[in-house]
Amino acid sequence: MALSRLIEIFIEFLDDKDSSPHTIRNYKGTLIDFTRYLEEEIFNGIAILENITIEHLQEYMSYRKKRGNSGKTRANVLVTLRSFWNFLVKRGFTQTNLANQLDNIHIQKKERLYLTISEMKHFLSVIDKPVIYAACSTICFTGLRVSELCSLKLDDVNFERNEITVVCGKGKKDRVIPMNAEIRQILAKYKKKFRNNNSDNFFSTNNSGKLTHQYLNECIHTYAKKAGLNPKLSAHCLRHSFASALVAQNCPIPVLQRLLGHADLKSSSIYLHTEQSQLVESVNTLSLKKRR
Repeated sequence: MALSRLIEIFIEFLDDKDSSPHTIRNYKGTLIDFTRYLEEEIFNGIAILENITIEHLQEYMSYRKKRGNSGKTRANVLVTLRSFWNFLVKRGFTQTNLANQLDNIHIQKKERLYLTISEMKHFLSVIDKPVIYAACSTICFTGLRVSELCSLKLDDVNFERNEITVVCGKGKKDRVIPMNAEIRQILAKYKKKFRNNNSDNFFSTNNSGKLTHQYLNECIHTYAKKAGLNPKLSAHCLRHSFASALVAQNCPIPVLQRLLGHADLKSSSIYLHTEQSQLVESVNTLSLKKRR
């Protein structure tokens, strides 16, 4: 069977089991690129499942590396290929999971970029665009994903209950996030004085009536540079800063998990940071001397 048709069936399967739009989009993009590579570089024609070998998969992974893809990106490609071939085996399209024969990709873990509380205050202080200030403040105070923030509707922000409702966040799960007095005041002022009333989006620019994550991140880069901070700062880094600040205040990981909308504790645990001073303090508490 043609690989392109099998990909269509796989994507339909993902949609039927309510996989997130983000997952479906990434899987589809990777598999289409894989098919294009096979048809243009290997077969010079339609790619048929029965003709694909483990060598073809290995060559594709090498091709992605030569394209300059990072280890993390190639690891995601590997996950996609393994999921796809696992589906093919389970549905009886093939008996061999070729992708499972591929070696794992070693990823060098890097410390995530995040701001301290004082740095967050300084960053917000240099923002002079009301909609960007309100949006960045919301992420710093609630930890919303940038996609969730840009999708917020007017009715999702309830000032009477001091709650923000995230409708169908990642994994298509709703969750409610409380607003403290500070972010409530910031959002109430933005809504009253600056918000574009011709849009049902809570965060909206006068030109388009919405706030896109591309525009938001461009503004964050600009203001980070203005504040003398890392110009690579992004909306995701602000979410990370929110989580790190809560952990520093001894917020239980299960609570953080619910606030961030993570499916498991492992995802929330990456926000645990240890400074050198904390290491020294912890080590100095250890004593094996006998008490007299």
